Amino acid sequence: MAFDVFLLIVGLVLIGKGGDMFVDASVLIGRALNVPRFVIGGTLVSLATNAPELAVATTASLAGDSGIALGDAVGSCICNIGLIAGTVAMITPVGAEARDFTIRALWMAAAGGMVVLFSVDGTLSRPLGMVLMLMAAAYLGWDFVGVRRMRKRNRDESARTEEQEALWRAVGTFVLGAVLIVFGARLLVMSAQTLASALGVPTAIIGFSVVAFGTSIPELVTCVAAARKGVVDLALGTVVGSNVLNLFLIVGLAGTINPLTLNTVVQSYAFPWMGFFFGALVVLVRRNGSVGPRAGLGLLALYLVYVVGLTFFPG
Repeated sequence: MAFDVFLLIVGLVLIGKGGDMFVDASVLIGRALNVPRFVIGGTLVSLATNAPELAVATTASLAGDSGIALGDAVGSCICNIGLIAGTVAMITPVGAEARDFTIRALWMAAAGGMVVLFSVDGTLSRPLGMVLMLMAAAYLGWDFVGVRRMRKRNRDESARTEEQEALWRAVGTFVLGAVLIVFGARLLVMSAQTLASALGVPTAIIGFSVVAFGTSIPELVTCVAAARKGVVDLALGTVVGSNVLNLFLIVGLAGTINPLTLNTVVQSYAFPWMGFFFGALVVLVRRNGSVGPRAGLGLLALYLVYVVGLTFFPG
């Protein structure tokens, strides 16, 4: 057990260093490509920080463990808003350009609605998993087309020469930061799973709490680092984009590998909480323009209620 604690600490150190590199590189890439940071966070950063969820959910699905696979993806969506957005908002108000946020929020709502609808009978079949994966491809394709349009509209070669020359260095830093985050998160998840299993906790509960939190650490570190550096639109883009990819790409891939079976924890507890947090984020940003410290504290408090409720929910 002492060795697992050591691995957990090493993982946190790697994640912390990787997070700083990640944010700096993301800002430079967005500047060089003439793309808003919210958009960079919504796809590029989200795709990279979702690598732990992708690895864990794929491994769990291959092993036939729907509890870990679904718990990781859906639990991470809840964690992204309750814990991550709440924590960042405690540091500084979190907001983004209204039009960009609204469009991506619609993608997030569609992803949540489709996962709930496709699994209403308690299972998620391979064909429906493939549909979710096609939606992930559509989301990434839509974003790619949007980025190309932004670059053409905002192109200013004389003002951007220096940033363009630094692009490849920024990409290298981004990749190295992503590797540190993913490797550190993997160490953290492995050690946390061992510690949790020693306490006799069911896999579904582990998936929604320990594993979901552990695989969300990259997003947490990246978003907190973004807040400290004054680029909160990158943080919000990462949260929303990560949720879209969690549901379309990760749940879709897990369901394509093996049909997923949902238990009462997923359908009666996690899905309602996910819908609540999705709605809360949209209402707060659309009504106030941002999520402030008081709202962030509220999200954190509700996330704690959700986690505590897991321990009492029969499943």
